[in-house]
Order: sequence, then structure tokens, then C-alpha cells
Amino acid sequence: MLNQVALVTQTNKIAFGDLTVVAAAIQKQVTRDVSPAWSIQASVNAFATLDDVPLGYWHVIIDDTIPFDAGGIHLNDDNGQPYALVTYSDDWSLTTSHEVIEMLVDPSGNRTVAANSPKPNQGRVLVLVETCDPSEAAKYGYTVNGVLVSDFYTPRFFDPVQSSGVRYSYSGAITKPLQVLDGGYMSWWDPQSKHVFQLFVTGTQKEIKDRGPLPAGFGTLRSFSDKFTNQHRQEIKKTPPAGLMLTATGAGKNMKAKVSKVDASTKANADSVRAQIQALAKSYGSAKKK
Repeated sequence: MLNQVALVTQTNKIAFGDLTVVAAAIQKQVTRDVSPAWSIQASVNAFATLDDVPLGYWHVIIDDTIPFDAGGIHLNDDNGQPYALVTYSDDWSLTTSHEVIEMLVDPSGNRTVAANSPKPNQGRVLVLVETCDPSEAAKYGYTVNGVLVSDFYTPRFFDPVQSSGVRYSYSGAITKPLQVLDGGYMSWWDPQSKHVFQLFVTGTQKEIKDRGPLPAGFGTLRSFSDKFTNQHRQEIKKTPPAGLMLTATGAGKNMKAKVSKVDASTKANADSVRAQIQALAKSYGSAKKK
């Protein structure tokens, strides 16, 4: 089944050209990187407004501010369909990639995998499948078409033991099962206490928090855990490493949108294509005059 994802910007800080560049990068990431690992198929397209999005698409909306004071969050609408909200920032492409991947891998918000608990002596638990959370910090991201996108773990993340030659996350940043990296976190449900727990990692420090039982009408396990992780995600230093290309350009209201940042090879290729078209047009014009 092909899932269809629509990227829409509601902030004037993102030029539509930038949105299409990011959509193309995430489309390539999903097709080349995510699909082989998680057996999903999706199209990712940019639309100028919400009114332009056809029926059946899952919305990813980037705005100056979103509810919950979150950098990004994925939810389900009144019809049970997934959608995501992203707060504009200098690394909005990273957050958008994060939300798209997690929405595709777990549209319901309740997907879990049984594993040994990160909490000592807790036994077996159900870990919430949030593929980007353990390595979500920008320093673990990578680029597609010069655009910064999120690292994500593979299904081997839940292996019972570590094995050599296994890819636990796409970038290779995660090197063993159930590993949470600096700036990342993981959530799980303990069937014995019926409580939700979360592991946060900051530098070399690990902290496990007991979030208590799931309340009645909590919605999804993901939405419950996100109530506690939004502040944590906002506090993470997400400044991308030097040298990574981004397309966020900050075109202000009533200002002409700035040109997207591209690397030298991309610009050279575009110049070459333009020159070939101009030469072809010139040649065609000369032939018509004869």
C-alpha cells in the first residue's frame, strides 16, 4: 500500500521552492533508506496550501508555532488518520523528516515491540516504536540532496543481543540494541505495574522516569508519552554540525523569498542545464531563419 504524505508550510519563513526541495529529499530518504528497512512505501509531495491537498493524503504542516510547545508532534485526527505538526526552526528539515518517518512506521501511535526493559530488574516490557527518538539530535542526522534529515533505527534495534555487522540505525550512530544516544529518549509500557516509563540520555547521564498508569481516554500511547517529551525535545541543542546544508532561508513577510542554499555541484549542474537549453534555443532559432 502506498501512503501519501503532503508537506504544507503555513509560515512565511519558508519559500515554496524550499518546501519542494525538502519534500524531494524526504521522498528519496523514504524510498532509498526507510522502505527497505521497514517495508513501507510512500510518496512525499509539497503543496502550496492546505486547500490544494487532495483527499487521502496525510498532512505534515510546518508553522511558526504549534500546540504543546513542541518542535514536532504526530497525532491522529477525528477520523483516525495520522497527521503531523512541525515548528519552524533553522533545522525544520530534520524535524520534518523525523515526523514523516515515525508517522509512516507507526500511523496508529500504539505500535510496540516486546523487549527486555532498560530499567534493571523490570523484565519484559512493550517498547513504543518511535524510530527517530533514540538518535534524534541533529549531530546524528545525515544529508540527502544536501538537506539535513533524521537518523532512524531499524527493526534490528529490538534484537535480544548485539551482533557484529548489524545496522541498528541507518547512519550507524546506534551501535547496539535499545541504545539511546545523547539527546535521545525511549518510552515503554510495563505490563506488571501498568505504568509508562521513559529513558532520557544527556551526555553520559541516563535518567529513567516513571510516568504512572495510562489514564482513561488517553488516546494513544504515543500521545500520552509525548506530553512529557515535548519539553525535553525543545531543550535539546539541535544546531546542525558545521558543513551540513539546510534549505531554511527565512524569507520574511512581504519580502521576496530568498534562494535556497545549494552546494557548488548542484549549482554547477543547474547552470549546465540552463546553458544547454539556451544553446538549443539559439540553434533552433538560427535554423528557422534559414
